Amino acid sequence: MKKLVSMFLIVAMLCTFAACGSSDDAGGTSPSSSNPAGDTTTDSGADKYKIGMIWYGNTDAMGGTFYAWANRAAEVLDVELVWALGSYTTADELADCENLINAGCDAIYFIPMDTAANLQLGNACQEAGVFWAISNRDIIDKEIYEAVYSNPYFVTHIYDNSYDVCKDMVKVLADEGYTKVCMISGDPTDAMMVDRNAGFTDGCKEYGIEILGTFQSSTDSAVIVDGVSNFLTLYPEMEAILAVSGTAGVGEAIISTLEGSGKEQGSIKVAAFDTFSGNEKAFEDGWLVTSCGGYTSECLVSFLSLINRVKGNEVSDSVTTLTLAPLLITSAEEMEIFSQYVDNPEVFLYSDEVIKSLVGSDVTANDYQAILDDWSIEFVKKAVGIE
Repeated sequence: MKKLVSMFLIVAMLCTFAACGSSDDAGGTSPSSSNPAGDTTTDSGADKYKIGMIWYGNTDAMGGTFYAWANRAAEVLDVELVWALGSYTTADELADCENLINAGCDAIYFIPMDTAANLQLGNACQEAGVFWAISNRDIIDKEIYEAVYSNPYFVTHIYDNSYDVCKDMVKVLADEGYTKVCMISGDPTDAMMVDRNAGFTDGCKEYGIEILGTFQSSTDSAVIVDGVSNFLTLYPEMEAILAVSGTAGVGEAIISTLEGSGKEQGSIKVAAFDTFSGNEKAFEDGWLVTSCGGYTSECLVSFLSLINRVKGNEVSDSVTTLTLAPLLITSAEEMEIFSQYVDNPEVFLYSDEVIKSLVGSDVTANDYQAILDDWSIEFVKKAVGIE
């Protein structure tokens, strides 16, 4: 009996050792944020890759939509998201970035609140060996651009092609015969506004439209009301207003000022970048002739490209730079479609199959740009089944 018991004990021990060895072999290497930028990691199947998401908030239309889209994509692609919501300054974004790195994130996605954020968060990611990607902002400072583009952990940079869209908006006015406008310009130190300012001014030169007067936009609605009132007083020949932004109450202030001016309804036309509350009615009443909006697509593509890199798929040996043209809207009907289906957290314009197709060893930068180039009102109509 003693011999039999001893044999059973020996067999049990051997089985235990074999099981441990088999488990180690199957587990592979768990994701690590300390891998060199040129290395690739293999998904263990036991631990999910963690993506740090620095995002301004999820309560407005665009913020809530990307939050929903990203969570859906993460589920489809089997990655974990760690959200840091509510930061509006570079200092806060940097603190979020450092916290997410300390939490073990393998990559960081964010919209830079200003140009310096690219450098500061990029340096933090490089020191930690963590990949990062951005969207929605160009980098106009040459020194910062060169510094971050030489960062080996910088994966993807997508920004709005605001310049061409602004020129297209001017063309809408020109095609309807308007030749005299006033312009509400943007902050010349803001990369996003630099492109919009240039698009409007260059578009006016190209299409033979005279800019009678300008003032710089503000989030203070009183400034907008006073500025538009001055346009009406100083330039009675004014036919239209170009506005670099309609958000933060700007669009509403422009329209309400025109409505209270005593001018005939729709006698002054407005071309406003970004959408605003009441814009569908502004189209119907004849004040608004063109607007634009919709940026969630570029957020999604930048985010997916980052997941692709973390999973070991290197699209390029340098930063992948892509652009998105916001949706150009020229009618109340198109604005209604935009309002119902774009930036709606309950509407997923990209299928699970499309999301899966953008992560893999055979994906190219051209595949990402093709998705961005297809972004249009017609795409939205097709995605939701509108003929």
